Amino acid sequence: MNEANGSPRHCFIHFEQSMCSGCGLCVKRCPTRAIRVRNGKATIKNSLCIGCGECIRICESGAITASTSELNSLNSDKITIALVSPVLYSQFPGVLPRDVLQGLKNMGFTHAVDMSYYFEMFQWATAEYISRNRKTGESPWPLISPVCPVVLRLIVCRFPSLLPHVHPIMRPVALMARDVMTQFKVHYGVDDQDIVLYYINPCPSKMGIPKKELETAGTSADLHSTGALGINDIYGELSRQIKHFEKNDKIPFAQAGFEFEQCTSGGGLLWSMTGGEAEATGLDKILAVAGLNETITYLEKIELGLFNDLEYIEFRTCREGCIGGALNAIDKYLAKSAALKMAKTLGVGTRLNRERVLRLYDNNWFFPKTTPQALKTMGIQKERTFSFDELRMIEKIVGIIDGKNCGACGSPDCRTFAEDLIREEAAPDDCVYLKIRGITMDDILMRVKPEQDKD
Repeated sequence: MNEANGSPRHCFIHFEQSMCSGCGLCVKRCPTRAIRVRNGKATIKNSLCIGCGECIRICESGAITASTSELNSLNSDKITIALVSPVLYSQFPGVLPRDVLQGLKNMGFTHAVDMSYYFEMFQWATAEYISRNRKTGESPWPLISPVCPVVLRLIVCRFPSLLPHVHPIMRPVALMARDVMTQFKVHYGVDDQDIVLYYINPCPSKMGIPKKELETAGTSADLHSTGALGINDIYGELSRQIKHFEKNDKIPFAQAGFEFEQCTSGGGLLWSMTGGEAEATGLDKILAVAGLNETITYLEKIELGLFNDLEYIEFRTCREGCIGGALNAIDKYLAKSAALKMAKTLGVGTRLNRERVLRLYDNNWFFPKTTPQALKTMGIQKERTFSFDELRMIEKIVGIIDGKNCGACGSPDCRTFAEDLIREEAAPDDCVYLKIRGITMDDILMRVKPEQDKD
């Protein structure tokens, strides 16, 4: 169930309440305290969800799934374009990327675009920005990679002081969406609404390209012309299409009409794993961190002023990087092995001319057209701040409860439960420690009221 019974600002996950056992495992796992159990069923505050997928991984009843798009336009008069994360190739060991891309076309997509092309653009632009930042000091060190949207939402939600550290170059997926939309509009002589982009990816946090991000990228495409599909959504049908190639003795020629419809380098496959982005920059003062808990730990350290001798940090909240995403179809270690083998087969090279990329850089091609407000861009809304008196009340309530952070109340810990009481989103009887002692809300208010209010 989603918050407030209304239309959420965004919804990365879906709760099937009929399947929910109310066990509370997802409540404990959520890094932004966005989930509660109320009346025996899990609910979510969409405005706090960062799409990390931890609840999907931990749910034993299968009640939590990603909110993906419906493939309802492949047989319409729309031009449908699959934007492909290289993680998809790792799901098919031994299959060439070109066959995976062709399989998507056989499914009905008009075009299938390989993101590796835009990873190369991004890494050239990143190296140039860092080189110039050494002289200008425009951004503080270390720069934080913007590639993982979970990390960006985590920063917005829990570490807003680190926003100036976020690398200002547009994310590869935004570069790809803008460029693809622009080129195909000209090629077909159509408007934005005649083209539908589907981002095929391993992560619930990437469910579509946010409208605000498309606007700042300089395209008028909106949420009606973009969608997202988890790799596990299309895996079965794509597998069947790929088997047609395996049974055919004829060696196919490349049928790509555009450079970005090909995957001729293994570099993108390396980006799907921890350290791939950092290694691609070719810099020395870099670090790669993977895993949600590890990411939070290192963000806390950066907030304390550590690691300012580094220039760039690649964060991925999934173990082993994007190949560990919650929406992948095969085991992450099998996927890693397949990706490494395919990268070796294809070789790691570049298809782009550095001078051309630098001309685009100097023309601000890699930067947003406008400077978005981070909170609106990432779709995160912070809960209201508490007054000083309310904070004192919360501390006193925690003392009254004197509990063990058991989570039986449906909140992740005692402090969050105390905050929920102040917000009037929970009742004292929800807490077993308060219920056993017969403590009511009136009792609590009498104990925690500021002294001047008691007179």
